[in-house]
Amino acid sequence: MNQTASFVRFLQAALFGGAITTTATLSLISSPFVPAAQASFHDSPKAVLDEAWQIVNREYVDGAFNQIDWQAARQELLSGSYSSPQEAYLALRQQLERLGDPYTRFMDPGQYQSLTNQTSGELSGVGIRLQVNPDTKFLTVVSPLDNSPASEAGIQSGDRIVAIDGRVTEGMTVEAASKLIQGEPGTNITLRIGRDGKAEFDLPLVRARIEVPNVRSLVQQEGTTKIGYIRLTEFSSHAPDQMRRAIQSLLDQQVNAFVLDLRGNPGGLLSASIEISRMWIDNGKIVQTVNRKGDS
Repeated sequence: MNQTASFVRFLQAALFGGAITTTATLSLISSPFVPAAQASFHDSPKAVLDEAWQIVNREYVDGAFNQIDWQAARQELLSGSYSSPQEAYLALRQQLERLGDPYTRFMDPGQYQSLTNQTSGELSGVGIRLQVNPDTKFLTVVSPLDNSPASEAGIQSGDRIVAIDGRVTEGMTVEAASKLIQGEPGTNITLRIGRDGKAEFDLPLVRARIEVPNVRSLVQQEGTTKIGYIRLTEFSSHAPDQMRRAIQSLLDQQVNAFVLDLRGNPGGLLSASIEISRMWIDNGKIVQTVNRKGDS
């Protein structure tokens, strides 16, 4: 596997006492954190906004800042009056939009936590993938994760989640439902399930820490050739270990060739993508990041 990726920079920041990080990305996220704000939003919203401004001032790839006066942008941010986190988020987003860069964006604490959960390769919940069915508008199970509380309890693809701990899901988004379903391992939750051909029923579950499977593999025979097929759905923190096990399993089955399927892969952790790439590329440079000074 030998492919060239372009990397662009975006800002993701979590205010309200959260973390602020700057990353190099084309859907691939580097892991180092810029030091978190010392004050929470309620203590000093302008200090937190100024920290976000400083990150862009220091790290943004275009030193001309799209020909806008970035110093004046700082003054606008600091002269504002913010009565809620949302007002501050809006002000920061408006300044970032002036850069004209679709890959430079602000993430509020909820969005940042969702991203962190996604790239960790773990979740604490019952282990179901959800979607809002485009035809029925019901909150529907896409599939239960293997070895999860949901799969062990018999939840099936196509089941409807009618209620979560008594809260009706009609009109609920997947994000809102996921927040209700996730929780500390060992805590209880009850899902009301709708299934074709059956009356609705309540299903009590116990949340658990679940490693999300990002790698699937199988052997396919093509004539006299045994092909090892590997599908990688995301570069999560657990993906390298899962990939390593999949490759070894296929080698043990004496495959003659490999197919690595990255279709639909949204990206993930840059460190994970490098580690996995090295499993396929023995020598040579995999990726290089360059700052606005030309330093790599």
